[in-house]
Amino acid sequence: MKIVGFHELGPDRWNPLAASSPEAWLTHDAAWVAIEERFFADTNLSFGLIENGDVVGIQPLYLNEGGVFGERLLHSGIHRHTGLAIREGIDRSTIRAVRSAAMKQIFALAELYDVDRIQLNTHNLAPANRSASREEIPFWVRDFGFHLGIAFGPHGMMPCPGLSTVNADQLIDLDPSEDELFANLDDGCRRAVRKALKAGLEFELATDRSALGSYLEIARESAARTGEVLPPADYYEAVLESFFSQGRAHLLFARAQETRLAGLFLLSDKNAVHFMAGVSRPDELNFRPNDFLHWSAMLWAKRAGFQTYRLGPWFPEVPRDWPISKVSYFKTKFGSEARSIIQGSMFRRPEKYIRELPAIRDNLECIGHRAAPASLTAQTGSEFVAHLLRVFGFPQASASSDGTPVVLYRPQGTDVAMAREILAGGRAVAAVLPAVEFAEAFAVVAEARTIGSAQVLRAEMAGAKPWKRLRTLHSYMRFAAPDGVPIVSDDEGRAAWLCLGTAAGGPIMFIGTDLVSDIVRYRQGDPAAAAKRPTEAMWGFAGERPNYLFDGQLSGESLRERPADWWCEALADALARHCGVSRLPMLPNGAVGAIVVTGDDDQAALSCYAQQREALGSTPVTYFLHPLTKHTASTLKQLKSGRKVELGLHPDALEHPDRYADLFAEQAQWFEQLTGEGARTVRNHGFLNDGYWGHATAWNAHNVKGSSNLPGLDGCVLNGSLLPAKLLLDDKLTEHWSVLTAIGDGIVFVHGWDDQQSANCIFELAERIRNDGVPGVIVVNLHPENIAKTQGMHHAVRKLVEDGFIPWTMSECFEWFERRPGQSGSTVRKRFALPWS
Repeated sequence: MKIVGFHELGPDRWNPLAASSPEAWLTHDAAWVAIEERFFADTNLSFGLIENGDVVGIQPLYLNEGGVFGERLLHSGIHRHTGLAIREGIDRSTIRAVRSAAMKQIFALAELYDVDRIQLNTHNLAPANRSASREEIPFWVRDFGFHLGIAFGPHGMMPCPGLSTVNADQLIDLDPSEDELFANLDDGCRRAVRKALKAGLEFELATDRSALGSYLEIARESAARTGEVLPPADYYEAVLESFFSQGRAHLLFARAQETRLAGLFLLSDKNAVHFMAGVSRPDELNFRPNDFLHWSAMLWAKRAGFQTYRLGPWFPEVPRDWPISKVSYFKTKFGSEARSIIQGSMFRRPEKYIRELPAIRDNLECIGHRAAPASLTAQTGSEFVAHLLRVFGFPQASASSDGTPVVLYRPQGTDVAMAREILAGGRAVAAVLPAVEFAEAFAVVAEARTIGSAQVLRAEMAGAKPWKRLRTLHSYMRFAAPDGVPIVSDDEGRAAWLCLGTAAGGPIMFIGTDLVSDIVRYRQGDPAAAAKRPTEAMWGFAGERPNYLFDGQLSGESLRERPADWWCEALADALARHCGVSRLPMLPNGAVGAIVVTGDDDQAALSCYAQQREALGSTPVTYFLHPLTKHTASTLKQLKSGRKVELGLHPDALEHPDRYADLFAEQAQWFEQLTGEGARTVRNHGFLNDGYWGHATAWNAHNVKGSSNLPGLDGCVLNGSLLPAKLLLDDKLTEHWSVLTAIGDGIVFVHGWDDQQSANCIFELAERIRNDGVPGVIVVNLHPENIAKTQGMHHAVRKLVEDGFIPWTMSECFEWFERRPGQSGSTVRKRFALPWS
């Protein structure tokens, strides 16, 4: 079999095979190969294969140097894919011979030019790839050792041996009716098309090559906005010169009267249309010309008899904020089907790419990764559940074998021996999401129940208590055992939690819901929501607030419920009721609730502090001092005289949220100079937020003990809990506590409430806590500056204290729940000098 170079073969012999081969498309055409040679390739190494004087195969092939990692690359088209095209109708043995000869030539050229990598591919619009005979595994992978697929980073190809990223070509089958095609558009796309039609946009198919001037004008306007580097105008002119008159290159426009708002550059061949490029005027995007133009182009293609409309690749695996995803995601909204792009590499110098692994490690960790509590280590998950149990009255709860109960998160078969040893000592074990082999060791059968949305379960022993309704946000396991006692059941009556007595001695609870993921999601919000931060003001004030992190799990639910607390109470009740583990009162002396009064300084006049002191009497207060406070060291000393006052920091970064860490460090130093002590508690000015607890990094770096930076405003239990707990961040249980600010005096201004209405808000939350039967901590934020309009709220606070709610400062609240283990009641009272002693 003879190898003949592209130029030696000539278009007259090259093009007939390109036109007839089912493995070829327009990018195989000799004119296109010439365009690649002129504009993109350093060297054109394309060749044909001759057998008995006949052309039996053609292989476009190019050499480029200095690309990714400075590589020397031999390839069959980047983006404009080709591949080996073989004459139709030849026998299988000749096909094998053509393929073998082509690969021998490719390897010889690779050796000759000393390339670092060879990249081969096929074109998805070639008839063979649109048919049932499509070869998903190309011969050069099956027979010649290539690696299928290519790895991509945020900005494009990032090849490395053994790594690949799904590159999903978006193809639209034009066979369905126009009504069906429109129904297949996603909702937003349909709305955009309707909006464009209502605005009077019109579709135009250019009949003259001179329309390229309009296209390039729009392209330059678009590039000025996006920073995109455009191919030279000569490139577009060359494409039109070669293919426009043949009806294989097309210019289409969206037009408002005589003004062209957007343009499409399409290629067509063999009953298929390919979106090559598109542009739109930045100032006209509100008319949605891009959606309109692609929809109109689809209709034009269908009516012209084309079968397939190709939008091009999208990368479904990579993070949505990567540039390659941002610029390609729009291709998925036109009702397309995804077809993988067949491409792959042979690495002649793998070490050249492996050396780059440290530089691309962060990118690799983003692909196929979901930042979720499921990535927790077993130890961290166990520690978190044990921590919550300590809050709920089990001071000896532990993730280690010396506690009671002992919490095991995702225990495996290797943990069975340890569990049996704990049970042999008569102590209880809580096994959260046990592995199948762990459950089988105790004769418990486990099965998965997957859910697509939140699922409501029921606590069997809750009676009429509100914590009977338990709502999981995640799929769960169900258990069955001959002597097992159902603790939590689903809508089919199957046990999601099961308690089992054992011959070894102590009881074991099998917990099939992901307590860690559920409670973290409720208490701390959804990390995925941080990628879609709101831009509009909330309550009339600018600045990002954390509320949007919680909207997803609260949608359709009562904002007065405490789903995070209900899960903890169900577990605590089961341990006490079925496992015989002693439970202590959650609050001192078995109090039904506690109240923490805070006051954001916000540069209030000192006379307002005096008025507030009178309104609150001896009730403890935590004041968060603003960096521009009017207080001095001497006025603070006077403020604290004769009653319990805690001072915390009210950091202000509203005008420069991007400088929060630096501003916090400066303001923390200022606070220490003013007060003589480091800040133990914090609330951001304006409840400023930074994605998913981004500010916690600064808080932890400065040893801030706790925060109350989640706003409930009017008693909304934003985080599903009226109790404090530590933050679980980056697979680590931190030492930082968080508690909801359940009520703020903003209700007077946001809702326009009077003294009675605002006081009732406090009373109603207290009554809910009493009725719940689960203690809660009400944090009420009362700005000194607002004292004249919030007398009713101050009086309500004093009334709750008279009625038995424990009055605490913020630090006292956190200290109680952290330090209670091992301390008697009298020791605690002495330690905190609490008002109820």
